[in-house]
Amino acid sequence: MAARARPISEFAAIAQLQALFRQARSEVELGIGDDAALLKPAGRWLWTVDTAVEHVHFERAWLTLADLGWRSFHAAASDVSAMGGAPFAALSSVIFPPDFAAAELSQLARGQRAAARALGCAIVGGNLARGAELSITTTVVGTVKRPLLRSGARIGDELWLCGELGLAAAGLRLLQAGTRRATSSAARRALRAFRRPQAQLASGLELSRGAHAAIDISDGLTGDALHLAQASGVELLIDVAALTATLDPALLALAPSLGVSALELALYGGEDYALLAAGPKRARPPSARVIGTVAEGRGVWLRDGGKRRRAGRGFEHSSQRPVRKT
Repeated sequence: MAARARPISEFAAIAQLQALFRQARSEVELGIGDDAALLKPAGRWLWTVDTAVEHVHFERAWLTLADLGWRSFHAAASDVSAMGGAPFAALSSVIFPPDFAAAELSQLARGQRAAARALGCAIVGGNLARGAELSITTTVVGTVKRPLLRSGARIGDELWLCGELGLAAAGLRLLQAGTRRATSSAARRALRAFRRPQAQLASGLELSRGAHAAIDISDGLTGDALHLAQASGVELLIDVAALTATLDPALLALAPSLGVSALELALYGGEDYALLAAGPKRARPPSARVIGTVAEGRGVWLRDGGKRRRAGRGFEHSSQRPVRKT
């Protein structure tokens, strides 16, 4: 309660953040402290922005402020990873409620700093403002040599998965049910997957060397696969057995207690920030696992043994609930 009694002074907060986010990067000539940052990167640039809003993307009771800082940063950086790039600079805009204390802003910023350092990305500025609810908008700038687009998948390509699917959705279900602390190793894995996702930076750089198309999986595998299929004008055929073989044992152990199958969480859950890519077999990187193929046609289909069925939709941030398949 003592911390809440201290109002946030804008100038003191900026000085605090400037010291906290100080990080040397050759592409950053001037970071926090002036009217704008001064950058000097070489090559082609990638720009992306992502917003996390209280009561839409998260609830304060679900995670620490450091978790929130980490989570919001990796969500934005994942878009750069999906295009085969490397993030080098970021801007953070925070809107905080009237009762938000200086110590709370510090906790949030420390989570952002940890994420930025883990990804080798400097935080070079941003904005602070008061509002009705907590929200964090993160803009990330990256460089890329060979950008991966959603529109490049070719008939005959393999469909690759880099990263884990389903654990973040399982963690969300635990939190919605009131579970804040894990009672098993599987539950701990799921809660951490939701609270501390990992942008697949190394995998994105690997994919940039030979994949034809890629997308990050933030809205569920089937939902984001549909974006890739539509942009490329192809059909994506997900092999259920191959996808099941990739699932983490923790997810397989936890799913029955949640009243849902592990496969459904993998297909329709959200916010894993894994990467889905299409490319030729000869260019498949070590981190990629084959979960299907690219064929002539339209849409996303599931192949289960000798049967095919059209895949349902994915995840809706507006409700924080997985969308049930039809």
